[in-house]
Amino acid sequence: MYVVDDKDTKFYNQISHAFVGRGVDCMPISALEERENSKPIGSFVTNVEKSFDCTKDQEFLGFLKRVKFKKVFLVKYGCSDFSYSTLFNGTVTVLDLPVKPNEYTNLGNYYLHILLELILKNVPNLPCASENTKKLVNLVKKISATNATVLINGASGTGKEVISQLIHSFSERRENPFIALNCAAIPDQMLESILFGHEKGAFTGAVTSNQGLLRAADSGTILLDEISEMPMNLQSKLLRVIQEKRVMPIGSSAEVEVNVRILATTNRNMFNEVKSGNFREDLFYRLNVFPINNLSLSERIDDVIPIVAHMLSKELIENAEIYKITEDALSSLMQHSWRGNVRELDNIVQRAKILCTQKIITVADLIFDSDGNEAQPNTAEILAAKFKADTAREVL
Repeated sequence: MYVVDDKDTKFYNQISHAFVGRGVDCMPISALEERENSKPIGSFVTNVEKSFDCTKDQEFLGFLKRVKFKKVFLVKYGCSDFSYSTLFNGTVTVLDLPVKPNEYTNLGNYYLHILLELILKNVPNLPCASENTKKLVNLVKKISATNATVLINGASGTGKEVISQLIHSFSERRENPFIALNCAAIPDQMLESILFGHEKGAFTGAVTSNQGLLRAADSGTILLDEISEMPMNLQSKLLRVIQEKRVMPIGSSAEVEVNVRILATTNRNMFNEVKSGNFREDLFYRLNVFPINNLSLSERIDDVIPIVAHMLSKELIENAEIYKITEDALSSLMQHSWRGNVRELDNIVQRAKILCTQKIITVADLIFDSDGNEAQPNTAEILAAKFKADTAREVL
């Protein structure tokens, strides 16, 4: 459970709404009763004055001993620069934020989500801020409580696999395997063996038996990515798995029971695929028990800043390297059309990390993909030009 200090109502509302929007439950500190000799109950988040020193404040130290939170995050607003430090063997994290409390700018929003990334780094959640995506996360939590088969539809790069992983992580199967298979990436003759398994000697080269991914995901979840690319002859076998919960390995005369939840994704119009005879109608309706339409990034533009915060926080969490970004750069990202969705955004952030100076990403570091009306940017030439310019400035 995540507990947020509600003495400052605006702070509590901002943090708690962001938590809930990402699919994480939280509660106000005032809802806790006095706790003596209790077990740790999760994380506590509060904002403090810039001058506050938690190592010397006896009231705070007594509070930590009494309540026994696993983690405590102290937020100091209005600082000159961003920094973070850990105390008491990592129990307390102190964040200095170069924004004002409840600052409703792109930069203020960015640092809010950097805070969330540090708090939730090991917790299943979805970086988001748009109302449409928050509704989707709420829907995912409801679906996850069931074993319903789900078909996720969306354009390439919109994060369909991320949604699949979230469904699994929110479900009771979370401690069991999650296996993803791209149906378009495996040759037809190999796909049946990889998915359903085979017995030793079932075909030339089958020197050992193979249980297949459906059985490997037993008690867990399997994601069939780009399900529309599955050959027709395998669609009938998959239909039987869904209907009977049994798998027939190649070369076997007996079916094997399997308890697996099936999720599938596609970027095609499956109704058209059925009408054209490319996909079995009965299998489509078995998969389409609960359809989800994943929105393009341009339809949920408020998610751009949380996603950027997620991407840049990886360096902070994994390598203790701090990348910063300017307000203007964030504004430029918010104004882009994002035809390539999150995948395009990731490319641009990766380029910016290479091009930026002193790990500060500015507008000049954002090299957008061509929209088809102009030549593709040559990032090698851009990097060389920036290197020359930076060298010239250092000489001057």
